[in-house]
Amino acid sequence: MSALDDQTILRETATRVLDAHGLVLEDVEIRRSSGMPQVRLVVDLPEDQLGSADLDAVADASRALSEAVDADDAVLGSAPVLLEVTTPGVDRALTERRHFRRSRGRLLALDTVDGTRYRARLLAVHGEDLHLRQEPGRDDRGRPLKLPQGTPERPVIPIAEVTTARVEVEFDPPADLAQLLADAETTAADHPAAQKES
Repeated sequence: MSALDDQTILRETATRVLDAHGLVLEDVEIRRSSGMPQVRLVVDLPEDQLGSADLDAVADASRALSEAVDADDAVLGSAPVLLEVTTPGVDRALTERRHFRRSRGRLLALDTVDGTRYRARLLAVHGEDLHLRQEPGRDDRGRPLKLPQGTPERPVIPIAEVTTARVEVEFDPPADLAQLLADAETTAADHPAAQKES
């Protein structure tokens, strides 16, 4: 079995190098074509941090990973390989709890198993629940849209009920976002689902 087939050493090496740069390994993608194999490492911030990975940190980690691969044939084998280090990008589907934790404060478009569609800001992830604040957006004239009658402004949705979720690109997040997140953490801890866990 080649080093590209068994990714154990690659993952261990990447995890060690990325940790030194404040990053985590999100995924490994290997593409084999008629030419040189391509290994793409998708990296991100640890789940307890908000925002996006700093491009300078990603570039530094990429150089360190290249040096580690060059120094040890056990990582990717002795044949030439094109190594790429990248971040997930905003169009990544949110599928894991850690993806949602990193997206706290972001505006999401998500669908649930019962067919409900939400455009909402993710304020907290507590246990396996997403604490949201619905933000319906604006119409084509720029007027704020209203939530349908009887729709909760701050729904709590189990991650297991989410069928699709993506971050929406946003140019003007709320000025009081830090306070919203802090308040939501307190509220989430007092939520009945959270009390059952403790």
